[in-house]
Formats: sequence, structure tokens, C-alpha cells
Amino acid sequence: MTATKNAPGRAVTARLRGVHKSYGPVRVLDLPELDLYAGQVIGVVGENGAGKSTLMGTLAGSVHRDGGEIQIDGEPLVAGSTEAAGQLGIAMVSQEFPLVGQLSVAENLLLGRRPRQSKRRFLVDRAAQRAEAEAMLAEIGLSAETIPVSREVRTLPVPTRQMIEIAKAWGREPKLLILDEPTSSLGPVEAEMVLGLARQLAERGGTVLFIGHRLDEVRDISDRVLVLRNGRLVADLEPAEATEERLIREMVGGEVAQGEPKAPPASSPVLVQVEGLTADGLGPVDLEVREGEILGVAGLMGSGRSRLVHTIAGAQPSTGGRMLLGGEPYQPRGAGDGVAAGIALIPEDRKEQSLVLFASIRANVVVSVLKRISTRGLLGPGRERAEARRITENVNVRMQSVEQPIGSLSGGNQQRAIFGRAFAAEPRLLLLDEPTRGVDVGAKAEIYKLIDRAAEQGMAVVVASSELEELLWICHRIAVMNHGRVVTVIDRADATKERIMTAAAGTSALIQEMPDQEKPDPGKPDQEQLTNGATA
Repeated sequence: MTATKNAPGRAVTARLRGVHKSYGPVRVLDLPELDLYAGQVIGVVGENGAGKSTLMGTLAGSVHRDGGEIQIDGEPLVAGSTEAAGQLGIAMVSQEFPLVGQLSVAENLLLGRRPRQSKRRFLVDRAAQRAEAEAMLAEIGLSAETIPVSREVRTLPVPTRQMIEIAKAWGREPKLLILDEPTSSLGPVEAEMVLGLARQLAERGGTVLFIGHRLDEVRDISDRVLVLRNGRLVADLEPAEATEERLIREMVGGEVAQGEPKAPPASSPVLVQVEGLTADGLGPVDLEVREGEILGVAGLMGSGRSRLVHTIAGAQPSTGGRMLLGGEPYQPRGAGDGVAAGIALIPEDRKEQSLVLFASIRANVVVSVLKRISTRGLLGPGRERAEARRITENVNVRMQSVEQPIGSLSGGNQQRAIFGRAFAAEPRLLLLDEPTRGVDVGAKAEIYKLIDRAAEQGMAVVVASSELEELLWICHRIAVMNHGRVVTVIDRADATKERIMTAAAGTSALIQEMPDQEKPDPGKPDQEQLTNGATA
């Protein structure tokens, strides 16, 4: 057990004593002692299943602890009550985006409470609701033009929904703000906005718990880093102690082996050729990908990364240009045409777009091979289970049984199961949109190996990602997008973060020609980066 460190002169915001939680025989959280201090950003890292989300849910009231005591500013926190947590000043931004898709941005931001300036007692004051919602967005640096508060949330892309969740939590004026992977779906500019808010709250005397898998981000923002493993606190580190090597060693109980990046294919044939491709918010785009090649797609939020892979897959209709697949014309009318042509898409939001969470692992993974394993349209349960076990073993999914709900798996295991389903279909082209979003460092290393394996088997792989280090590590070439277009393609040997970001911003020449009063403040993000289109 690692005892919590003291912070002389700082008030204790949260005091946890003997807090524990079990699911069946498995104890997923066991914290004899932990103090969280005012004026600090406290990083929390650990592998999936380490207990991070259970700890955050226990503090936020969404998880009912089995025992122990939690005090917030000396007041006891009722177990399993989000209302009690909110009244004590706790707000949480989770990975799950608990927003109501059919309601507007304004209705979501003010869900459960009336606008402060409302003049109506019993009816909803729409004008006051809109005004307060716009003020809440402005508080975190977003304008109503960037995110119209009248838009239904379900029409907005994942990054924009993430920013709405952050505005919602920020508007509660919390004393303890819990951020669970808040930047996982954001580009560098928007991520900096969120990190700035965390520091701002700490400087005001609040406390921020920051869960992250991007270790450099956690180290940069935190005054202290907690490491959880198997539900226990195994390290409580000062910033100087929290090197990447130390964090990985504490998280996994050893070293994570990393392979050497592989050289790109020398003369493989072109599998995908895109010429003048256009779609809603995209293009024209010219691009080609070779068999056995891993092509990265970088760009700021709203640059068209996701639109590009979804359009190639047929999930978003094209409006112009042409595509060739294996030298043959390819014009998908929908995602089914893409699948039939040998294309597998792994989208960004696995829980909304890839999985049926309450269904079994078996049902989720065999769906790509139903035709192959059926006889005259009939499925035998034994054959289906055997195929599910083969698929999951192929990608090292850690589970008890293929019959357990896939929603019971950790994020990393869910993602590996999706890769297994894609591999089982034996695609020619693998399209990946944020393939390691919300997974820990150990799971990332395994997913990178799966991507390498796909390329070694001759698949063409396209990886759209907001993590530049990820692209620099796994890709042979990187296409950089800006405002729906590919502005440059950089070979791995010539790629650097600075070069990619300069191309992604693509504003230096334009800014030179702008009148001084119209030039953007370099300390503020470009509002157009937060698209209000349907896909990032």
C-alpha cells in the first residue's frame, strides 16, 4: 500500500478512508487512505481495469461504494448519490457523454436546473435558457457560432459533444472537477483549452482529478500523479518523479516492450486511389494508399480526418470525384458496398458505432462472418461459439467467456474485439478512426501490433488520429488535412510534430495578409476548429 502524500499548508478537499468496491468476488477498488488537496491538478493513471473509473464514479456518486468514508471539505459524502455529490461541489466529465441526443445543446447544458435569469416560474424560459447556455460556452472559450445552442446534440461530432460536457461541468462552478479522459477525442488546440481550464480551476483553489492515457499530457498538467493498479494506489508521485518510464513501470508492474517501426513497402501496388473526392465538408482530395502501407491522417479538429475515412468506407456519401480500388472503379452507395468491396471501418466511438454493449462478445464478433459460418442460412450455436473463440484469441481479448456481455470488458479489450471482427472478414483496406481512443498504454502497444500485423498481411491501412506521437510511431506516411483538403503528405523520415502542426494550421500566409485588428490572438484557439458538422 502507498500512503497518500501530505501537502503542508493546503486544505484537504476530499478525504477517503477505507474506501472499497467489489463486483462479485473481485475487489476493483481498495483505498485505505487518500487525501486530495485544494489548488492542485492531480493526475490519475493506470491500465484499463486498474480502478480509475471506479474511483471517479465513487466520488461523483455514480458508483455505490461497499464501504469506507469520504468527506468533502469535512462534510460526509452519501454513497451512490450523484445529487449529493453535486451539492457538495463535485462535477465530472466522463468518457460516456451522458447527454440527451434528442435535446438541444442549451437543454443539455441546463438539464436539471432553471436558467438563473429566468422570468418564468413554471414554464421554460427559452430566451433565458439560450442566453445562459451561450454564456456557459463562452466561459470555456467557445462562441455560439462555433456550437449553436439550438442544435440537437445527436447531430454533433464526438469532439464537440466532449466540449459541451466540459462546459456543462464548468458551469456548475465545482470545487472538485473530475476529468475522465477529457482530451481523448480532441485535437491539440482543443486539448490545450481543456488543460488551461484545469489549471485555472486549481489556481482558484479548486481541485482537479485528471485521468489520462497520454502520459506526457498528464505529466505536464499535474502537480501530483497517482498510479492505480488492480484497484490499489501503488504510487503517489511528484512531477519530477513521474517520468514516462516510471509511470509505465508502476502501471503494468514491469516494462512495456516496444518494437522497432517497420520500413514502408518499397514497391507495393496501389490499392486505393482517390482523385478529386468531395463530400459534405470534404475535398477535393487526391490520395493513394499502397498494399501493406500504413497511411496516417493528421489535422486539427474539423479538418476532415473522420469525413475522409467515412467517405472512403461508404458511410458518408461522396458528392464528386472518383475512387479506384485495386484499379477498378469504386463508387459506394452505402457502408454495405464498402464491406462488399473488402473494406473494414473501425470508427471513433466504439460504444455508439461499433458495439451492442448488452449483447454477448460472441454476437458482436461473429457478425462479420455470418455468411461464411452458416449452412443454408442457418447457424449452429457450437460453430458460432468456436468461431467467436477463434476471433477473440487471434487478437488476445481477455475475457471469461464469449457469452459475457461485451460491455463488461475494458475499453482495450473491446477495441481488440472490434479489430478481431474486422480481421475475420479478411479485408483489403482497413480504415481506423482514432483507434486507441480511451485505452491505456499497455492496450495501445497491443493495438499498434495489430495494425502492424494488418500491414504485414498486405492490407492497406489508413489511420486518422489526433495523437501525433501515434502517427509518427506507426505510419509509413502522414497526410495532413486542413479545411477538408490534404495539404501535404510527409514521409516518416521527414515527419516531425512541428512540421505536421504547421501544415495542419495552414494559416501563416493568410495571417500575414490580414489587417492587424482581424489577426487571431495566438493565445486563443481558432473557433473554426470546432466544427458543427456531423463528423470531425
